[in-house]
Amino acid sequence: MEYSFVWSPEKEEANLTIILVTIGFILFWFTGKSEKLLENLAGKYGPEKGQERHVFIKRWVGMLAFGLVPAIALIGWKGMSWSDYGIAPHLGATSLYWIGGLATVIIFMTSRSTRASDNLEQYPEIRTRVWSKNLLLWSALSWMGYLVAYELMFRGFLLFSCVRAFGVWPAIIINTSIYALVHVPKNAKEGIGAIPLGLLLCIITLQTGTIWVALVVHWVLSLANEWFSLKHQPDMRVT
Repeated sequence: MEYSFVWSPEKEEANLTIILVTIGFILFWFTGKSEKLLENLAGKYGPEKGQERHVFIKRWVGMLAFGLVPAIALIGWKGMSWSDYGIAPHLGATSLYWIGGLATVIIFMTSRSTRASDNLEQYPEIRTRVWSKNLLLWSALSWMGYLVAYELMFRGFLLFSCVRAFGVWPAIIINTSIYALVHVPKNAKEGIGAIPLGLLLCIITLQTGTIWVALVVHWVLSLANEWFSLKHQPDMRVT
């Protein structure tokens, strides 16, 4: 069997997006795992403040790698529009129903799952023992900014470009597979759990035509996980 290695213009957008998400995750992951960066920050600001700043830097890198750079490449260079990636100025009743239902389930489940020891070993990501209200606010804002970029990449750029190139179900499979894989380094539970959640968010995004449900649900999930984890941490408190 012979294979063609000709670059297909019809699939250029999707190919570029897959390359961008791959490079973006590599940059994000190695920034977050950089012992040298953490050591330098700890030496300059102290162990707790250094670790805190390391987390913020990782999230800022995520905003750039998953949001700003792909937006420049696809909207600035390729000439696509925001609406091509599910950024539409409307939020219909169906989206509100999904947000209300999923948020309720997530808050209920998170309030219980965050008590587990394996969760408390990882969360909250910032390991400061005494949290000020200012730190609580800035951590929440950085989570939200990072997740805007994250959902823009996964349920925006990646999903819609792959739908145009490969069709609905191949796009959903590609998206859910990559989404699960980027969670595997955290732990097996998050990797496996990302499969049904990723699948559901892709379907909802395509049904509603926007990324808003995925974004708000991800905000609720991450903030609930951080706040409940902080509450259940025996050595942490908010002042």
